[in-house]
Amino acid sequence: MIRTVQIRPVHLLAAELRWTSGTITTNRAKLSYQVGHPGRPSPDPTITIVITDDSGSVIGPAGADPVSNRYEEAWRAFRAIGRGGARHELGAVLHFDTPTSRDVPPTPLTRAGLQQLRSGLRFPRDSAGTSCLAPSLEAATELTDQYPTHAATLIVLSDFELFDDNAAQVLDDLANFPGSVHAVTLGGTRMDGILGDRIRVTPVTYDDPPGTVARAVFGGLTARRPGSWVADQ
Repeated sequence: MIRTVQIRPVHLLAAELRWTSGTITTNRAKLSYQVGHPGRPSPDPTITIVITDDSGSVIGPAGADPVSNRYEEAWRAFRAIGRGGARHELGAVLHFDTPTSRDVPPTPLTRAGLQQLRSGLRFPRDSAGTSCLAPSLEAATELTDQYPTHAATLIVLSDFELFDDNAAQVLDDLANFPGSVHAVTLGGTRMDGILGDRIRVTPVTYDDPPGTVARAVFGGLTARRPGSWVADQ
């Protein structure tokens, strides 16, 4: 099921979420997947920022991710990196409603830093559930400015049903982010002609197999790591 992006309020469509995380037990069967190989630490300092959308069109019963598997799959990607991460490789987590209790500032992608990053990969109870990207995008840009020697990668997990007052401008700002940008479109939202050409887009549909989100996040995390590769879907 593929949806076309609408940058305005929309009626939610009921659908069954089929992409799941890690090795889990469901009513159907035990599912597992691979994300790939993390390779070696980047020779240069890096910062990877993950922004997550906690709006009703994502987390609601009829939303793109009602059981928050995006967080479990993102954690799987971070965990794979952290086993061989270095202190000059940083990760951060922001939410659409930033600042929230689940935001995590730049943290080394090491074993010690993993638990702090994991704490951000959960639904923030103090989130208002807005569909506005601008606050978190501005925060991500500020973080990047604070680390001018680090090559930046931004990963946005959202259905891109945005309620920003000027959504077109916000998407232009996303395209002009000072680093690589990867949009993971939950629910398979079509972004044809909406996002700039320099933004990598991974649509995640309801029929995609387990690990689709994890591999997308893993690809962003490993983009500058020599010898890394992402597992085939």
